[in-house]
Amino acid sequence: MIALMFLVAMTLLTISSMRSSNIGLHMAQNEESRIAATQAAQALADAIVANPSSTPVVGKTGYTACTAGQMNCDRVDLPVDNPVLAAGIAANYISARVERTGEEFRPPPRVVESSIDKFTSASFTVTTTYDRVEDGLGRQQVTEGVLVLVPKQ
Repeated sequence: MIALMFLVAMTLLTISSMRSSNIGLHMAQNEESRIAATQAAQALADAIVANPSSTPVVGKTGYTACTAGQMNCDRVDLPVDNPVLAAGIAANYISARVERTGEEFRPPPRVVESSIDKFTSASFTVTTTYDRVEDGLGRQQVTEGVLVLVPKQ
């Protein structure tokens, strides 16, 4: 009888530890998906910021350039040179939007340490979204500000 009670107690302990390890495994998978989604969205934001043609100093405040498939954009041909990111855009699980913000042209901030008589600046908001929730791989959105120096003519 005592041996049977020990077996029941050990069985309950084993079941409890299995459930605990399954929960830990799910938590680790969710964290991995969150980090991968953040990295993918950040990679697209970095690729856009690195390409000067992605932040065109055209149009007025609110002028928007987007990746293919986006709605309510002035331009839908945002260039992305990285083939992995381009494949994600084509598969419609990663997207980007670059919007002109602020005044049309204003003097550059002092921290840029550029000549106010030679340059003006244009500001942009870059928003990238990675969304593979239906595949169980997470969703993340990254928003960054970009300041472009424009030589005065």
